[in-house]
Amino acid sequence: MRYSTIVEKDDKTLLEIIDMLEQFEKDKFIAGLQMRHYSLFQIEQTLDMVRSYQARMNIESRALVNFSESFIQQFATDNNKCFKEAQRYFNRIRSTLCALKKVFQMTCHKSMAQLPEGTENPSVFERSPLGKGAYMVDMYGLASYNDVVQHLYHEMETLLTTATTILSLCHQMIENEAMIREDTDLLKSIYLNSCQQLMGSVREYAGLMEAPEQLPETELNKRRRKARSMDDFLKAEYHNVAKQEFKKYVWLEAVRQGRNDGLTEEETFLWPNNHEKVQAVRWAIENFDMMDVEGQLGKLDSVSMVCFLKWCGVERAKEKRLYQYFCDTYKGRLQPLVWSSISKERKEQRERGVTDRGAAATFQRMLDAASELLAV
Repeated sequence: MRYSTIVEKDDKTLLEIIDMLEQFEKDKFIAGLQMRHYSLFQIEQTLDMVRSYQARMNIESRALVNFSESFIQQFATDNNKCFKEAQRYFNRIRSTLCALKKVFQMTCHKSMAQLPEGTENPSVFERSPLGKGAYMVDMYGLASYNDVVQHLYHEMETLLTTATTILSLCHQMIENEAMIREDTDLLKSIYLNSCQQLMGSVREYAGLMEAPEQLPETELNKRRRKARSMDDFLKAEYHNVAKQEFKKYVWLEAVRQGRNDGLTEEETFLWPNNHEKVQAVRWAIENFDMMDVEGQLGKLDSVSMVCFLKWCGVERAKEKRLYQYFCDTYKGRLQPLVWSSISKERKEQRERGVTDRGAAATFQRMLDAASELLAV
């Protein structure tokens, strides 16, 4: 008779396995070994096997912890659509489940009996003394066994403790997802943060900058239009949309809003959350020559240019792109510098202790002085 090692990928199974693991004790361990009449050689082999499982489980545990730290705070991930909540986590703990199946299986009574036709094979978790299986208490206890058996017990105890921690984390993440879906304020915060992270990344938007005149509608954009409210949309789409689809959605929504506010795609990318700043930047570039920005040999001054970049208030990673926007927009009499000169000056200012806020304040004073001249 074969025992079933099928694990249903649902939250109920998680809790059942956790409950069994938490009841692991010496008497159950001894009963499991006695059930199979293991020889000393087999016990030594099992000890090595458990240690190898522990090594793989440690790797999986660290990966899961790292995954859990960012997963809940991401509105869209690449772990969506194909599975329900519990199934996603089960797919991330394959080594853990494999180890548990093997450990429970090796402590099940070996039987050659044939099951009646149409009868399902009993589960290893139901028949093993480590789980729900019946067992007899050894009157002499673990102390009566040799060192190898005691080593195996301690290694198995560590293994099952690690497994319990992993499965408990999976269960906690499932509960966290359900909680977040009902907390509209938190859900909205996660959504906005995810949008800002995407719009703040130059690399993420490589290839998306040239939007067509007639903006396309992705399926997610359509669902956003059809949703009764933003809250309904967020509840429905949280952890149900892939990153690439979400990235296109965020960009198209930003471009659509930017166009409504009179911005180009480049301006939308540079100032996705501060459209009002664009008008001030345009005015500054248009009147750049009214300020003290001339350097050597008829070129722009690198110090002033760095102060301008900081005043514009974009992320540092976008400043090279911002400088290119300046060069494309500036129509004054001075010759723009190459980016390497700007980058060098930016580094030197930082080494001199000039803060971004201080540099921005310097440019604002230059701007105020230019405004006064124009007002005369």
